[in-house]
Amino acid sequence: MIATGSYIVLTPVLAFLSGLLSYSFMLQLLWDETIGAELGTVVFWGSAVFSVMVPVYFVAVYMIERRFNSNKLLLFTAACLLISFLPVFLIFVPFGSQALFSEQSALATSFFATTGIFFCLCSWIFRRFKPNNYTA
Repeated sequence: MIATGSYIVLTPVLAFLSGLLSYSFMLQLLWDETIGAELGTVVFWGSAVFSVMVPVYFVAVYMIERRFNSNKLLLFTAACLLISFLPVFLIFVPFGSQALFSEQSALATSFFATTGIFFCLCSWIFRRFKPNNYTA
């Protein structure tokens, strides 16, 4: 039970922190800037969107776990990446299809894709090495 609680709490937190790190890395790579003053904005809006995505990630992972017996890492990755691209589409499509390929879109994509990949890896590791007394 403690392992399940740790998974439910730590996975989203670690995934979000990995997204922030990815965002900061891409900002340095694309514009040669540090995150600095925009950290508060990125944390606020990123956490707002991510808090909506977390239950969707958990449901997707649960459904894959229940329905498939093999290739779970591949399926977790595909599902989490597809889910992570949804906010990017919702943010940038109103500005036209060319906005999806802008440098600003690359920042958002790196943030959400990294959170999705990290969420999928944490879920896979937890399910692969779950304690013997875990039944769900």
